[in-house]
Amino acid sequence: HTEHISDKGVLMSILSRRTLLQGIGGAAGAAAMSPLLGGGAQAASKIYQWGSSSLGSTGYQIITVLSAAASKFSDDRHASLSTAGGAENMALIGEGILDFGQSTTTDWYPAINGLGRYEGKPVNAIQMFSYTVWQCTPMVRADSGIETLEDLAGKRVMPATAGGATTGLWNTLFEAAGIKDKVEWTYGSWSESYDALASGAVDCIPSLLTAGNPAGVMQRLETTHELKILPISEELVAKAAEMNPGVKSAMVSPDTWASLKEPTRMVSFGGVLAASPDISEEVGYNVTKAIYENAEFVRKRGGVKLKDINPEFAMEFLMPAYPVNAGAAKYFKEQGVWRDDLKIHG
Repeated sequence: HTEHISDKGVLMSILSRRTLLQGIGGAAGAAAMSPLLGGGAQAASKIYQWGSSSLGSTGYQIITVLSAAASKFSDDRHASLSTAGGAENMALIGEGILDFGQSTTTDWYPAINGLGRYEGKPVNAIQMFSYTVWQCTPMVRADSGIETLEDLAGKRVMPATAGGATTGLWNTLFEAAGIKDKVEWTYGSWSESYDALASGAVDCIPSLLTAGNPAGVMQRLETTHELKILPISEELVAKAAEMNPGVKSAMVSPDTWASLKEPTRMVSFGGVLAASPDISEEVGYNVTKAIYENAEFVRKRGGVKLKDINPEFAMEFLMPAYPVNAGAAKYFKEQGVWRDDLKIHG
């Protein structure tokens, strides 16, 4: 497929996202891109590449802000690039194309263990910190007559893109519920998924909330249709978490989403910044310090999507099974928030 990027008025056609990522992944690539980056000797220095998500998505916006803070408040240079999201970012880190990448907690188990799309190519990735939590729980139109997950048997289910983190989360959740092979799966972008529910082309799509706050696409759908979250039990979440420890749940309050009548349990996953194992302790420390010592800058530019940028929340969704960059660990130890159940890379 063809993508376009624009910088200082220059529009470039790129054969594919992977071609772009490979082309600028290092000093030679940076030098080749120097006309866009401003030229000069500095353009030939290392640029750390951050994978985000699809253009305009929450993940894209989050990584754009975090990488900008890392560049602005450290001596290192960082750039964010649009990708297909957390699952692809893990693969690209494994291939040595990305240095950092947006990921969700559910991406790690299959990636590290070489399962599913990573079969035969397990990924060696390192955790940095967690930055938000998403609620992507099954949601239907209130007039659908669907009341439970079991009622979805024989129905059309659309968990956004086929390779996205939400699809991975739902595969696990629906398997735990015993209905994975009983629903009709279809896929598309987030906007396509929401349009499909509005038109009645599908029966169930994911909610899209960041830290309990509905995304714009969800708010727009609510202007024309009343929505209903399907009930998720604590026991079902625990069963799904046995299959993939990245599956989480969170109680969402009417305080953040006014459409709720009462606090509601929603299936969730944490946002975790993944890094290549080649990221040094020094660079890991610089990135972490740049972001957290300038948290006000990050929160102001990220809004509700990055409202939880603080050292305590940074530890919230890190997983004991996977190591943490030594530089990030050093910073959080200095802040007195390090968790002793976590292990340090190297």
